[in-house]
Amino acid sequence: MAVSFLRQHSIDARLPDRDTATVNPDLLFALGGVRVSAPDFQIGDARRLIARMRAGEFSGGDLETDEWMQDATPGKVGELDEAEISGVMGLAKRAGVVVILLFVIVFPLASCVLSVLG
Repeated sequence: MAVSFLRQHSIDARLPDRDTATVNPDLLFALGGVRVSAPDFQIGDARRLIARMRAGEFSGGDLETDEWMQDATPGKVGELDEAEISGVMGLAKRAGVVVILLFVIVFPLASCVLSVLG
């Protein structure tokens, strides 16, 4: 969000840790979070803009209304019910459970039985 905000204000901001955040988000704790970078000559302006944003100068609206929740209906994603949404993750989760059961329980037990019999 900070990069998008800075770009709206003509700062050439970049997110150099984007791939790290996507591939290994746990590593971000060790790195101290995601970095936002800008050219040397724009760093001062970027820091001032972020400070002004944190102070609430750019909020520009009444957040007390529930208008932003108009489409937020529990159990729905956009126009679809959760039951209508399907994808490969359900199959992947089931396959993952099978693989874990095989390698953690079935194969070690079979190995123990074969070593006792053999």
